[in-house]
Amino acid sequence: METRKIASNLDTNFLKLAALVCMTFDHVGSNFFPDMPLFRIIGRLAFPIFAYCVVVGCLYTHDVKRYALRLGAFALLSQPIYALPGCESLAEYWERLIWSPNIFFTLLVGLAAVYGLKEKKWWLTVAAVLFSAFVNVDYGAYGVILMVLFFLLRSKRWQSCLVVALYLGMDLIDLPRWPYIAALQGFSLLSLPLIYAHTNVGIKVNKYVFYAYYPAHLLAIFLIQRLLGLAVA
Repeated sequence: METRKIASNLDTNFLKLAALVCMTFDHVGSNFFPDMPLFRIIGRLAFPIFAYCVVVGCLYTHDVKRYALRLGAFALLSQPIYALPGCESLAEYWERLIWSPNIFFTLLVGLAAVYGLKEKKWWLTVAAVLFSAFVNVDYGAYGVILMVLFFLLRSKRWQSCLVVALYLGMDLIDLPRWPYIAALQGFSLLSLPLIYAHTNVGIKVNKYVFYAYYPAHLLAIFLIQRLLGLAVA
């Protein structure tokens, strides 16, 4: 029997589907119901799950370079669509297009950080963390460090759960700042039962469905906004 490379959940198809649902709630809430924090709370589960799945992918993929190429390709393909929802002017669209990289870029930088640890190329990990700290990628260094923690504690399931819970829970001290997103981020703790349980749902989904859903649902949100007169880009 093959030794597990990570002690937590390997049911990544199920995890990714759960993350897509949570992400959709988040984006629908931010674009149509900004005064209803419940949508954003549900959405907080998505990123930790995606981050964890990237670590699993780095450990189990046969070709990390091809994995990175897929993330990079969809990052570039998604960016023009990612910048559309919520834009009220062409100037705002171009600003978001250039200065607000989508989540695929964060996952790509995180993959580089984890790969650096896996291959003992420390410079790559340091460079990835510093890049995420000084370049405006979504979730910044916070997201990349989360992936590093998942990797470093991969063989210690309960220790990993505790450390990650403390890391994610730091934002709960900002609850008086509701409904600001910095405060709501603490609810990402709710993703941990999914990440650390050992599920076996048996769902099989082509990997490209997960990649394609991201720009597709953002485009759908934008088109609905146009129909409702909420976007002009």
